[in-house]
Amino acid sequence: MAHELVLVAILAVLTAWRLMSGNWILGMEILLWWLGGLLGFILVFADGVIYAFWQKPEDVLAMKMRDIFGRGRWQKGLVRMLGEEEKSDESILRSVLFLGVFLVMGILAATSVASPLGRGFMVGLGMHLWMDLMADFLWKKRDVKLWFWQIKREIEDNEVKGVVWGFTILFWLLVWNL
Repeated sequence: MAHELVLVAILAVLTAWRLMSGNWILGMEILLWWLGGLLGFILVFADGVIYAFWQKPEDVLAMKMRDIFGRGRWQKGLVRMLGEEEKSDESILRSVLFLGVFLVMGILAATSVASPLGRGFMVGLGMHLWMDLMADFLWKKRDVKLWFWQIKREIEDNEVKGVVWGFTILFWLLVWNL
């Protein structure tokens, strides 16, 4: 629930700042930007479905998810999927390589995409990834080195710090332009 509150607060601050600075006027553009932000934010939750059904179907978490959805208990399955307490170790979206892909997509969106829906989507997606990364790094919600699962060598603590703070700086520079 904290993730969602932070997202709404940051989107509200960005909206107010852009309205006061004259970059936006009240209209459909703001609603589309917010809708894109919410859709991008929700996409990260779909990573659990990808993990359960395609990436690691033999994993215990994946079997639980398939069992819940298979018995037609969609509401319980969605609640569990949206819950932050059970994340997979080898998540496609929660990986350092995807953070790099996201930054490239963010630069392209900031420089080439005129659609407020697409720009908002990038803000929402990045916001969720950034919040998960910071929760793992600062509050040890899970081991931050799990973000490096695709890299087949031991990652040093200074490399982790560099990636976390580098992504944070680049992400916030992008947010101000999306």
